[in-house]
Amino acid sequence: MSEQTAERSRDSDADPVTDVTEASTGPLTDESADESGGSYFSVRALVVAFVAIGGGMTLGSLIPMIPFTAFAGIPVGAFVHGLLDRERRYAETAVAGGLLAGLSVVTSLLPQLLAGLNGTRLFAIAAAVGLVLSLGGHYFGRDLRAGLTREL
Repeated sequence: MSEQTAERSRDSDADPVTDVTEASTGPLTDESADESGGSYFSVRALVVAFVAIGGGMTLGSLIPMIPFTAFAGIPVGAFVHGLLDRERRYAETAVAGGLLAGLSVVTSLLPQLLAGLNGTRLFAIAAAVGLVLSLGGHYFGRDLRAGLTREL
């Protein structure tokens, strides 16, 4: 009987808020973070990156008489995506920028590709350029967001 009272007194001495929090969430380890659904890649963010960079490329391509101005819209769209998104989305932005740049060049040179031009190498070069441009634009958008949201 005295052992049960001793256990009850030890339990009542413990902080109830800490006990409830630890019991409901469990220990914070790397395994629990992986199981919680934290992901490095988001399909929703990829779609948003495609829309932002595609919109930037569309606006860039409206400049007449200058070739490849759509590539100037890639960092602009990635900048807007980095400015508006709360999380870092470099992977999604890089995939969207690379694919859109590669597809843009391949579709614009489709008649030459059908005549025998090497499209694989052309796609790879354009995708690499689009990837670098989109990462730079996203980085500067994130940097501006951090500067605007930081307390003085």
